[in-house]
Amino acid sequence: MKEERAGMADAVHRIIGIHCRHWPLARGFRLALTSAALSLIPVLARSSEPPARAPNDYFHVFKLDRNTYAISEPKYWQQNVSYLLLGTRQALLFDTGPGIYSIKSVVRSITQLPILVIPSHLHFDHVGDLQEFDDVRLLDTPVLRSQLHDGFFEEPPDQYLLRTSIRYRVSGWIADGQVIELGGRAIRLVSTPGHTPDSVSLIDAAHHRMFTGDLVNRIVSLCDVPGSDVASMASSLRKLRATAPAASLAYEAHSETPIQPAELKGLTVGVGAIAAGRATPKPTCLANIPMLRYDVGSFAILLPTADGATLPPLGSVTETLDWLAGPCPDSKHL
Repeated sequence: MKEERAGMADAVHRIIGIHCRHWPLARGFRLALTSAALSLIPVLARSSEPPARAPNDYFHVFKLDRNTYAISEPKYWQQNVSYLLLGTRQALLFDTGPGIYSIKSVVRSITQLPILVIPSHLHFDHVGDLQEFDDVRLLDTPVLRSQLHDGFFEEPPDQYLLRTSIRYRVSGWIADGQVIELGGRAIRLVSTPGHTPDSVSLIDAAHHRMFTGDLVNRIVSLCDVPGSDVASMASSLRKLRATAPAASLAYEAHSETPIQPAELKGLTVGVGAIAAGRATPKPTCLANIPMLRYDVGSFAILLPTADGATLPPLGSVTETLDWLAGPCPDSKHL
């Protein structure tokens, strides 16, 4: 048992070390193998059990206003950020993170309202521990409806982006453009494919905010995963800017810093140029697969090369990637 714990401790140390090197926002943390890091070990070892309650410093919860919270996981290698929107009758949780620790316990420390959960899309780091919640709803499409069997939604590896599948209960469907009434607060769901076909965003018009998942991200925007489409990404950016109030901030799923209106405008133009073939990429490498990197201002957008090879599903929630590596030494995919 001591040897197993020591081995796992070493694995956690490697994960945290990679995390600090590859994610610029994390460098200031100077994480070491503290008791908080060691407390990850039992959680990683028992994925079939309910998620454990997190150490006090794992989640970073902060208010956007008195009824809107960001629930960030800065110690997780992808630094996921989920969002909790409160009405008078109901709360809406947008994403549940990777499921390293129980996000439900965090939500319950904020509100006792009934919780509606909507994932921004269906990758593993956005649907962690969905089974903790009773009211999970997805975008209403024929493809997604076809994946519901006996009340359980079943994700294959390419959709989940892990080399395993997942199933969870889905209690309802929400149409593109539908307004969700939380009680004194109306939130519009918008289908925004690009990163994945099932991606959605939320528009909180009264507060001039959008919640955009992984449509575009500060560290890197992935248009090189199964189902990605750069033309759809460009269309979704135009749709959001046309639908949301002017000067709305876009809160994405991997940074605590929202995307400013001018940045979103630049991304809309830049991604449109990529989709139209008017932008010049440079080679990069992701998971030993050659990719194309386009820079739109300070934002990096990754696309497949001409052979269409996409990022394969990962082996685990804690497997790490260097998003912004240089070119691959092996050019066989080019």
